[in-house]
Parts: sequence; structure tokens; C-alpha cells
Amino acid sequence: RFAVQFYSLLIIKVMSYKLFIYIIATFMITIFGCRNGKKTSSPDTLDLMKYGVPYTINAPDDVKVAKVGAGKLEDISIKNSNGYDVQVFMGDAFSSDLEKLKSIKKEEITSNPSFKKIIEEFDNGFIYEKTSDVGERNYDFSIIVVQGDKEITFQAGNSKEFTEAEVKTMVNSINKN
Repeated sequence: RFAVQFYSLLIIKVMSYKLFIYIIATFMITIFGCRNGKKTSSPDTLDLMKYGVPYTINAPDDVKVAKVGAGKLEDISIKNSNGYDVQVFMGDAFSSDLEKLKSIKKEEITSNPSFKKIIEEFDNGFIYEKTSDVGERNYDFSIIVVQGDKEITFQAGNSKEFTEAEVKTMVNSINKN
């Protein structure tokens, strides 16, 4: 009779340990398994270093990234089907003076006959209004980043004509601070 009681007690303890381990394992799987392989701190962060550009943006989760160019000029297209389309160019910087680079880019853009006006300026770029070939108003941007001896330029892609809101969304994903 003592052996039966001892055996019953032993079974209960083993079952308790198994239950405890099962609960802990379930908890761990739930906590760590629900990440889907993404960083929990910033699920929409896109590291462009994978494509040769040392910069990170906060792009939507559903973007497709394509490396377009080769050679000395890196050319990357980042877009989705919801109005997000950013073109990234990186080449050798002929100056580390961001203000000078921005001024040159502004002069280049404002001299284009389709340019209408600058909507908003930042330390590293601006949003501007332009007109299409048929006279419709649309928007674009230019953002310049200098990383070491490289100049990285961001602008709207050419998949469509963008609204001011779409351009601001793209700019905010690049100028995250």
C-alpha cells in the first residue's frame, strides 16, 4: 500500500512538472513566436545597406525594392501600389557642404519650365509643386544626405504624378527625425 501511495505521489509530481514546463513553453512561444521575423521596435524600417546605400528609411511594409543601376551610381527604386514610390541615387559627393548641394539641386529644379513653387523646405531638401505636360498640378521632392564621401539623393519615382499628401508621406519616411 505504501508503494502505491508513493507511486501515485510520484506520478502527480511528474505531471505537475510536465504541466509547469508546458505552461512555460507555451508562454515563451507566444511571446517570441509572434514576431514574424521582424524587429519589434520598428517593423517598417528598411535598411538600404542591403542595396549598397548606407541609410535607413521608414518605408511601408509592402514596398518592393529594386536595384536599378550599376557602376559608380547606385539607383534604387522603392515602391508599393498605394502611392509610395521613392527613387534613391548615390554617387561620389563633390562637396560635403549640404547647403551647397541643396542650393545646386534647387537651382536645377527651379530652372525646369514645369516648376511652379517650393511648398516646404528642410535643412536637407524641399518639396515643390510642378505641372504635368497637360497642365495638371503635382508634387515632387528632393532630399540630400551626405554620408562620408557619398551623396545620396531621394526623390519621387516616376510611376505616376503624386499628390502633396503622398509626397509628404514619402518625405516623412526619409526624414524620420
